[in-house]
Amino acid sequence: MNLSMEANGAFGVIVDILLLAVGFVLIIKGGDFLVDASIWMARALKVPEIIIGATIVSIGTTLPELITSTTSVIKGMTEGNAALVEGYNAIAVGNAVGSMMCNIGLILGIVMLIRPPKTEGKSFAIKGIYLLCVSVVLCIFALTNGAIELWEGIVLLVFFVLFIGINLYEAAVSAKSAPALPEQSGAGQGSASAAAETVAKDAKTVAKRVLQFVIGAAATALGAMLLVDNAQSLCVGIGIPQQIVGITVVAIGTSLPELVTSLTSLKKGTSDIGLGNIIGANIINATLLLGLISCITGQGLTIDAITKNVAVWVMLGISALLIVPSVIGKKTYRWQGAAMLALYLGFIVYNIIAVVI
Repeated sequence: MNLSMEANGAFGVIVDILLLAVGFVLIIKGGDFLVDASIWMARALKVPEIIIGATIVSIGTTLPELITSTTSVIKGMTEGNAALVEGYNAIAVGNAVGSMMCNIGLILGIVMLIRPPKTEGKSFAIKGIYLLCVSVVLCIFALTNGAIELWEGIVLLVFFVLFIGINLYEAAVSAKSAPALPEQSGAGQGSASAAAETVAKDAKTVAKRVLQFVIGAAATALGAMLLVDNAQSLCVGIGIPQQIVGITVVAIGTSLPELVTSLTSLKKGTSDIGLGNIIGANIINATLLLGLISCITGQGLTIDAITKNVAVWVMLGISALLIVPSVIGKKTYRWQGAAMLALYLGFIVYNIIAVVI
């Protein structure tokens, strides 16, 4: 009997590891598709890449967090057990806040250490300040009553709708004021074919790029879910607490699409897409994700002590480290990346020690 159980356990570990590998491949290839399709969208619509990154790409790469958190809360409600509900809520909140920290502290920290992107123009300043405001509101909600109540969830959803409205307005103004692009030009990408592709809007090209984006988003979402489910299965199997799973394993796993998208856009010379993606993803995590799941419960969303007292404040500090110097200097700096990465890793170490001990 014991040998049979051990064999089943070993087989389960092998399956988990294989599915983890499949998840990684899907995320990497999906991120590549997302970036290519997004570059075309920005050029075809004549809007800044940071706007495309902050809206369309962000929604695509945030799907894993949204699906994981909503599924977690629904599972808790279905079980009907108060302890299980609390555990699943901890995973959902930890996933959202942990992903926000991971997106800036880990992902942008790495990107800025490799090649600090510029932050010129109003678009970054508007989105950066908006993210800071949303982060402050989230901290206030967490501090006042240790939960995101139903009405607070509705307020967060209003912030999400307002964010989309601001981006749509900015995109419309940008498209109206953008100069017409030539059909054939050797500038920019170094070839006539690249420039022609920049403005190609025939039905075949549109269908191809839309399909590329949909496949990319689906692949990243599926890859992240495979990664999270199997990583979570491995961790829970060896007794790692749910709060740690939510704020580390699940958060990092669901943030991998943003990491791949940022590194891919950096490689392709379109770092504005990656930067916009990170900022947009954090705003969506704070507003749509937490707002939606607090409304799904109908009674709000309880926040655990570590997230309320430490995590949300670390998240706010990392966000301020990114935005304030970048808005003032109109560029990012390697020291920012190092500081953000150090703060994020420091929190992870603190969190593990606090929960385990």
